[in-house]
Amino acid sequence: MDTIYKIKKNLKIPMILATIISIPVFVDVIMAGFELSMLLMALLLMSLFYLLTINNILRRVRITESAITIRGILGSKKIPIEEISRIEGITMGSRQFITLSTKKRNFLIPNSFAHFPEIITDLERVAKEGTIGAGLASLKENIIVRKSDITGAWITVILLFIIIIIRFFPR
Repeated sequence: MDTIYKIKKNLKIPMILATIISIPVFVDVIMAGFELSMLLMALLLMSLFYLLTINNILRRVRITESAITIRGILGSKKIPIEEISRIEGITMGSRQFITLSTKKRNFLIPNSFAHFPEIITDLERVAKEGTIGAGLASLKENIIVRKSDITGAWITVILLFIIIIIRFFPR
């Protein structure tokens, strides 16, 4: 088995659009001649916005018989199956996470990944006996399909588009 899971496409599309649409907005803010503190805050927010978008585009979970690899903007973290001491599921409101615990660290896999239930099934298949917690079974039985992330991303696109229209095309 060698399966790769990515962030949902219907979440990536508005994020990429928001990133592209935000460029003229951020350039306008920078060119407006605000105080240095306002410019630094705008640059910081702009950088954070772009880094989060790039991270979500790059995020991947790869499950093989021997390891689980979680990739993001800061690189890949390969977790050998033998080192995993516990696999649990956590639900916080409409957010759900799979936690992979080792002696050194804990890793989270959020439900913003496409085919989240299949990730759980694949983890159950490759996990060592005794590492699957009761929370993972509960999570599998009660998968929450999050639409608020996608709605929030589209609202961001719409707001940025309105800002551009108001700012660059005044009556």
